[in-house]
Amino acid sequence: MQRPNPGDLLRGLRRGLEEQVLPAVPKGVPYQQLKAALHLIGRLERCWDTAASHLASDNADIQAVLSGLLPQSGAQSLQAQLLDVPASVVTGFNDPDLAAAAKRNLELHHVLAKQDTSAEIQSLYERMVARDAIYVGDTQNENRKGQ
Repeated sequence: MQRPNPGDLLRGLRRGLEEQVLPAVPKGVPYQQLKAALHLIGRLERCWDTAASHLASDNADIQAVLSGLLPQSGAQSLQAQLLDVPASVVTGFNDPDLAAAAKRNLELHHVLAKQDTSAEIQSLYERMVARDAIYVGDTQNENRKGQ
């Protein structure tokens, strides 16, 4: 196992900046910029290793809901609509599998955005918001409390 892992490195960077640099910076724009950077470093610290599972859960949930709402075959089927999604380039991912999952997520969102709001779609959106909050570290899921 890699030690220190990216989470350890980010935590050390954040703590050093908070404890050593932030107190030395005078109040003003640079201070506010440093606080914003610390917030982002903390967010990365909490979620750097969860992108793959987050995208897998999101993709599976969206696909299941759309598959249940759309015809199984024909021009309006999920598969047909996914083929009509304009090509997109996903940036910011170094891992090819993660980039493919992110691309698939964009494609599913494109089809999802064309659907009329229903109870199933509203429930899906609520689950997606809850997953996003856990992903960015705004909410701890039950398995991670206290870590």
